[in-house]
Amino acid sequence: MDSLRIDNGLKKIDVNDAGEYIEFSIFDSSFFRAFFDLLRWFDEQENRKEIKEMDEQGDKVVSEDGTEINYDAANNVLDIRDKISKEACEKIDNIFGAEASRKIFGNIIPDMYMIADFFEKISPLIEKYRKERSQTINKKYSKSRKGAKS
Repeated sequence: MDSLRIDNGLKKIDVNDAGEYIEFSIFDSSFFRAFFDLLRWFDEQENRKEIKEMDEQGDKVVSEDGTEINYDAANNVLDIRDKISKEACEKIDNIFGAEASRKIFGNIIPDMYMIADFFEKISPLIEKYRKERSQTINKKYSKSRKGAKS
């Protein structure tokens, strides 16, 4: 029987102490675009109307003299944070697979600092794999490879 195996470029990254991992293929033509679009989306969040509203509400949470708490303003701030964090987790799950955000952050709604920390830690790995992919393609399809027509 004949057989055929194609290198699918699958990369697995261990993300927690339970041995769970996220995975993606460096040969998936949509992966790098989706990842860089996610980074762009994350960077653009500071310009969202909700973030500006959250900052305004944040100033109203505690009275100027520090004696009273405005619970409605506090809940508004928390609702906006949760909405953006959940949206980020959905995007992470779409790129790295179902439950990726749970594997990475645990059973919590991560704040924006945790999400930024994830991006800081995974970006060098993604760049390493991108270079690896380019080298593999260049090596395989360069004119100087054995058997190439001159």
